[in-house]
Amino acid sequence: MKKNLLMLLITGALIITPVWAKTDTTSKEYLQTKKHFSIMNPVAESIAQSIIKRSLKKETGANFKVKFDGYTLSSMKKGIFKNLEIKGKNIEIEDIHVPYLMVKTVSDYNWVDYSQTPPLYKTNMTFYYDMTLDENSINDALSSKEYQTTLKKINDIAYPLFEMKGVKVRILKDKMYIVTEYNFPISPSKNNKTFMMTSDFKVENGKIIAHDVSVHEAYGNLSLNKVTNLVNLLNPLAFTLSAMDTRKCKGKIENVNIVDNKIQINGKIFVKGDRA
Repeated sequence: MKKNLLMLLITGALIITPVWAKTDTTSKEYLQTKKHFSIMNPVAESIAQSIIKRSLKKETGANFKVKFDGYTLSSMKKGIFKNLEIKGKNIEIEDIHVPYLMVKTVSDYNWVDYSQTPPLYKTNMTFYYDMTLDENSINDALSSKEYQTTLKKINDIAYPLFEMKGVKVRILKDKMYIVTEYNFPISPSKNNKTFMMTSDFKVENGKIIAHDVSVHEAYGNLSLNKVTNLVNLLNPLAFTLSAMDTRKCKGKIENVNIVDNKIQINGKIFVKGDRA
């Protein structure tokens, strides 16, 4: 998942347009302070949009709407662009279904040298993102091999009291129900037992944490602080979103809400330039 979410940004920024203008000044100061007009700019931008759509279709299998703005023909040829906005629905990212994803530039001078392998980021870039996840998205992530590392850490802490066997979620009435299977490592039961919690989520210091956690009275008088800590350890939503963090790409979550039984998240993605 890490690879392909970042790839959406990389591929979208690789502007391989067949432009033929001579090289001109490519500095930020020149491009942003001078007025640039060419009858061919809209043509080059349209070609770039088509190429980006085809690239994203190849990477994800989904159709995207793309809006691309450049400065001059020659700067676009070098991989310099002003604005980029990408919108897609029903995207498969590392076998995880994402119902909606929108990514657009916040920085208005962006330079990706696509002639290099791998591409060279010559400026820092900031993107705003807005995405929607559903319960299938979360469960896809929780069934991954990577999530087993999270369960192992919990089991190391919980031993010998209990051992987590699996986690699933349901989203009903704008609440997330977290269903866990567990057993006892020293004297295991024949069948795994089930424990269910409900939770909202909120953002604190750029991180998603459990909020307004509750359990059914059938489980007895449990400490909600301990249950909340368990939800944060299981971290089903934060784990799914961790794909935004790589060595070059850092995600910041700003808002999270459960609306119409879907999870709406937005924030920013910061891409560090190689020579910024």
